[in-house]
Amino acid sequence: MNQSSIDQAIALAGLAQSIRVVQNIAWKGQTNETDFKSVLASILTIDAESAAAVYGGSFEVSTGLRIIKQQLDISSQKKDPEFINLAINLLTLQKQVVAHVPTMDRLMRGIKEISCNYSDGEIYQNEDLYTAFVNDCSALYSRSISKLPNRIQVKGEPKFLEKERNQRMVRAALLCAIRSAFLWRQSNGSRWHFLFKKKTILDSVNYLINNPIRN
Repeated sequence: MNQSSIDQAIALAGLAQSIRVVQNIAWKGQTNETDFKSVLASILTIDAESAAAVYGGSFEVSTGLRIIKQQLDISSQKKDPEFINLAINLLTLQKQVVAHVPTMDRLMRGIKEISCNYSDGEIYQNEDLYTAFVNDCSALYSRSISKLPNRIQVKGEPKFLEKERNQRMVRAALLCAIRSAFLWRQSNGSRWHFLFKKKTILDSVNYLINNPIRN
């Protein structure tokens, strides 16, 4: 299994896990905290030698790997059109961010500032610090990516989406999804992979499920 395929699979898993966090909050009002914290960690890792290092290991995005397998495997009966639509829109939005220099600059400055203000270990040990971190990620998404014309429309139960805390968590998770989309592009992933290299992606996903990378 070559490194590029592994990196692409992990990047997609990070994207999938971030999207599932968004869906869970929007439709259920809550999400798996471990899954959320795992993708949030990617915001604090700017320079990494591999996709696995961005998340602290492929094991941290195990939920995302299983989701990708469900959505790409033709034998799976658990297809989620809403999930697929969000994934396509987020990958498209990432390209728009890159093309719009002011937004890209604002996003990069914001991520660098957040990574300087927080550390992975600290945010998981201090609830107040963790809340502040999520709020800062949410605010960064609002002042950068949300300013683009084509914004992500999140569907869900109004009673959950109307809560300010849930709104902040959703925006933070969407920021993580965009981070994963950047990682996908950096590992030479493109939309053509879903048409012509689906088996390669699935092989890499299955390999990681059975042989998780732990940092």
